[in-house]
Amino acid sequence: MRRTHRWFTRVALLPLAAAALAAPALPSCGEQRLLRAKQIEHRAELVGGPVAMADIGDFLLENDQIRVAILGGRDSPGPGIFGGAIVDVDRRRGRIGEEGGQGRDRFAEMFSFANLIVPDPTATDVSVLADGSDGAEAGIRVEGDGEFLFEAIGLLRAQEDLLGLFFPNVRSRIRFRTDYLLRPGDRFVTVRTTLLLDDKPPPGCAPQRSCEACPNGYQQDPGGCPTCACSDVLPLVNATAPVSVFGGILGDPPDEAQEAPSRRAGIVAGDFVFFGNQNDVFAPGAGFDEDTAVQDAWNAGRNSFQEPLTFDFVAAAGGDVSYGYFTKAQEGAAPSVVNVPLFASAATAFVSASRSCLFGEEDDAACDVHRAFSYERYLAVGDGDIASVTDVMHALRGTATGTVSGHVLWESTLEGAPNARVFVFSDPDPSRPFGSLDELVAANREARGDVGLVNEIDADVGLDPSEDGDFRGALPPGSYVLVARNAAGTATSAPVRVSLRAGERVAVSPRLPAPATVRYRVADGNGQRIPAKIAFASLDAAGRRLPGDGRRRVYLGDGRLGNGNRAIEVTATGEGEVEIEPGRYQITVSRGIEYGIHVERDVTLAPGRAFQLDATLVREVDTAGWMSADMHLHSRPSFDSGMPLPRRVATIAAEGVEFAVATDHDVETDYRPTVRALGLAPHLATAIGAEITTLEQGHFIGFPLLYDELDVPSHGAHDWTCEPGGTILDAIRASGDGTVEPLTIVAHPRDGFFGYVEQLGVDTYTMDRTPTFLEENNPVFRTASCEFDAMELINGKRFDLVRTPSLAEVVDWNRCLARLSAAGSAAEIEAACPEVQGWLRAPCAEPPAPGGGPGAAMGPIAIADCRRRARTELAWALTKRILARTPDEQEKNWGFAGTTSDSQELCGPAALGDKAVDPEARDEPCTYRAGQVDDYFRYLERGFVPAQIASSDGHDSSKEPGFPRTYFRSATDSPAALETPAAVTSLRGAHAFTTYGPFIRATIGGKTYGEVAAGRAGRPLEVLFDVQTASWFGVDRVEFYLNGRMIRLLEPDMPPSALVDVRGKVTFTVPDRDSWVVIIAMGLEDRNLMSPVALDVPFGEIQLSRLASDAFGRIPAINALFAPTPTVPDWSPVPPYAVTNPIYIDADGNGRYDAPLPLPDFCSRPCDPDVLDPEQCPAKQDCLTEERVCGFPIPGKCDHRRPALGHRDD
Repeated sequence: MRRTHRWFTRVALLPLAAAALAAPALPSCGEQRLLRAKQIEHRAELVGGPVAMADIGDFLLENDQIRVAILGGRDSPGPGIFGGAIVDVDRRRGRIGEEGGQGRDRFAEMFSFANLIVPDPTATDVSVLADGSDGAEAGIRVEGDGEFLFEAIGLLRAQEDLLGLFFPNVRSRIRFRTDYLLRPGDRFVTVRTTLLLDDKPPPGCAPQRSCEACPNGYQQDPGGCPTCACSDVLPLVNATAPVSVFGGILGDPPDEAQEAPSRRAGIVAGDFVFFGNQNDVFAPGAGFDEDTAVQDAWNAGRNSFQEPLTFDFVAAAGGDVSYGYFTKAQEGAAPSVVNVPLFASAATAFVSASRSCLFGEEDDAACDVHRAFSYERYLAVGDGDIASVTDVMHALRGTATGTVSGHVLWESTLEGAPNARVFVFSDPDPSRPFGSLDELVAANREARGDVGLVNEIDADVGLDPSEDGDFRGALPPGSYVLVARNAAGTATSAPVRVSLRAGERVAVSPRLPAPATVRYRVADGNGQRIPAKIAFASLDAAGRRLPGDGRRRVYLGDGRLGNGNRAIEVTATGEGEVEIEPGRYQITVSRGIEYGIHVERDVTLAPGRAFQLDATLVREVDTAGWMSADMHLHSRPSFDSGMPLPRRVATIAAEGVEFAVATDHDVETDYRPTVRALGLAPHLATAIGAEITTLEQGHFIGFPLLYDELDVPSHGAHDWTCEPGGTILDAIRASGDGTVEPLTIVAHPRDGFFGYVEQLGVDTYTMDRTPTFLEENNPVFRTASCEFDAMELINGKRFDLVRTPSLAEVVDWNRCLARLSAAGSAAEIEAACPEVQGWLRAPCAEPPAPGGGPGAAMGPIAIADCRRRARTELAWALTKRILARTPDEQEKNWGFAGTTSDSQELCGPAALGDKAVDPEARDEPCTYRAGQVDDYFRYLERGFVPAQIASSDGHDSSKEPGFPRTYFRSATDSPAALETPAAVTSLRGAHAFTTYGPFIRATIGGKTYGEVAAGRAGRPLEVLFDVQTASWFGVDRVEFYLNGRMIRLLEPDMPPSALVDVRGKVTFTVPDRDSWVVIIAMGLEDRNLMSPVALDVPFGEIQLSRLASDAFGRIPAINALFAPTPTVPDWSPVPPYAVTNPIYIDADGNGRYDAPLPLPDFCSRPCDPDVLDPEQCPAKQDCLTEERVCGFPIPGKCDHRRPALGHRDD
């Protein structure tokens, strides 16, 4: 009963009565057990829970063990699109207060796919298959034609004629029939899907007018024409090894010898499963750290679409309910596995089955003639741990097991440790004793390549009425090593070996040492307690701070922090105590970027002992007249954030953010009650907002919005179904709370699928747009609205999206990274990048041989660890180069006369190969990824002047609020006195600057950001400025830009302890035009980094678009169409970095800024379709009759969140 129901043991009930409450009532002899399927008619029939999404009109499937809600034929309110998906899943709760829609669902969504197509059911396509009244089986049936979840994958249909030249008969038209089935007493749902092929017959086929109706379609003859014979349903083959997604969909390409390929285009099927961030995903071997498994595979050159990760099952645990996805071996086949081609923030895909017919005639009757295929898999429901899920799996599969049980005890008292967790590891060497968890994990990594965590058992699981540390789990026969921890993860037992035989019961009692305690008080310079963050970084035996995860065990479910941090305590009050695992630590107390820090450099925290921590944090940066804001924050209402509201609000205050906007995905959230409950009103003002999260137009933010308490779960957030960007922006403005017109923001505009500007296909040099190859048939891109108030110039810790790199930077990175990835020894690692001096700060350390002779060769795990560290150091070395724009690089970028495609030709792998970079071309831009700062400069030249802001986009503990943040000019310095309309007005006027740390004041003639200063052409003007930083980080580079050109570069050399890094003036001559000035400040030296407080980015982003394009690029027959694109580093420490909004200069005396160029062509301008004037619209665009603006005449209609493809045959 981990972390919940502690009150239960205090209820004065007899044990017998408690047991009766804890378990569902058992039927008496002859009584029929509960089993039913029905359409939900009353709210009391809902499952309920923290992320429950079903409503009246959806469907319920339940028995005496579990309750499952399935969407009707409506748009999904969750991460998916269409209806018919499983959205709410929970154990049946028999306790008072947990019935009638008051469950504990933590599941997000699950729906089937085949060939990356998903079913799109209408309202009549979801129905009760069997109501369960026969006591045998209840079922809900979902039927629908297939649509592509992501338009990007729609090229399988959009380019079917082209693909057909190489891969005949790609299956891109499929109708789905999915049955969700439940039997009495089962704790799993059987999911059975039948796929009906709906391919167009080849030309010349005779019509089937006189044939009888066939529910599963007609067989086809050898020529592909339908016959009158009905097709049987052919089972797909369950996966037993990695299944290439595109390889299975497309079939075998012709080889160089032009021999006939063996496999036809086939079917690859499975499910999109969103466990949601209320749960922690578990995969056997990797444990709770799937991120490392994904990153290690990618870094090793493994594309998971082509060679998916494979696991016996995948599960997720969160509180007192858990879930598991698995299949069962087919008769006579090897054990089945779950293929995972995609572990990403957008979606997680599981491939469970596939089938490809042969080109030869030998399987025509058994395979080729059929038009219907089926596959089956299972969704199990546990009690909150992984073992209660695998219990279901083992029973269903008929796997023989033994049982391990016992109590987790406190070593000092021998009392039970309530809600402890027992982690089950593979035994890498049964003959070897393991003295610690770290030693065991190291041995597993050497033996099997992962940490070897194969299961997890909770003590006091589920509704156990006695929290005494008892546990029980069923495991297949074998040798295991158990390690126990307390519920807080602050005490870890020694490893305990267990050997199990089938049917055997083994009892063990792991013992936990006492945790240490830290009592703390944090005050400001006046002695008043303040919100703060306290970070505990592990030290090694020599007192050095450990890198990376340090002693935080992510694979046990701790959640990744990085920077060596074992734990981070956030306090809203500045006073309290925290338990922590005993050990040697550096303790850092902070309150964001305006305050100094307090550091206890080397503290040993002993078991059972308390340490008193008293810290005073002085406000060091003068921000009078300005207030800091974070306008992009997520918490538990977002499906991809598990952050509870109290912790979210406390983290905001602890980082010194003064104005926070709640922006959960398609949900409005109100922080104010939580702010009041935590006593944070003097420190934090808030506003109600939402992030409108389209799938392929990017994301839009608006605030302040009108909050509707009764509109559950969106609370009034706009439904973006089938709407282009302009309509969405209009709807946000119409959703305001009435105090001020909502501020509309384009979030992360260049971030692939998630970025509006990138998805529009905007050319960073010409500022026109061309719908991308992957989106050219998507009708929501007919128009492109530019009617928004602000854009995120910098978002999260995505430094890869800030500046457009040069040719030399991209080439050096990609060549060095390729050599590094191929390096098999320490020497090869150290020699991987001669192009970048000093990139590897510490060489790989080979262990010395006994007697002091030469060291033994490093093993594969040590090499992999060294390669991982070297890759991160290389990423930081190149990130510094990209951020530090030289005057020559800026001139080349600003003066580039071509298009984005022209820029790519300069540095594309096909053109450059292994040739040396031309010294004359090395500073030319390489624009496979346009920098948002470079876009911003070109917007200014064209009079497109939305305010530039910065936000953290924080979802979890690794992206802290305020990194980055926006400072806006404010008449008050008190958050309690701040009015939201005043903040909106200041931000809309661009009286703001963006920053990860540096605080920049600047004026020209008394005017600051967003204002217009007077000037006369040919006369001098001065920029008066100062750059401040707190005493723990610093600035060593300040760039001044006038009309896109760098006019001054300053390189201050102050130590981080200096509070004013640089102050002075820059004089320039006013050009013969209206102008603008922007300042960029940064700290790139290691001593100036923000790592004492801000967490490094440990991994790069692996998004669906990147995986898919890379996978297509590996298919020989069509790789020329999908050539791999060069990458840029997208992970690094956090440097101090700040960019201002412009200060405008009026040179013609009219009191305003007049841009020298017209508005960007990508913005849809008004036009008159009745006037035949080709000059009304930019080249390539037409005047659209319906919209009466310029755009692209993309055909098609939209009747769901996923627009119907314009070329679809209806």
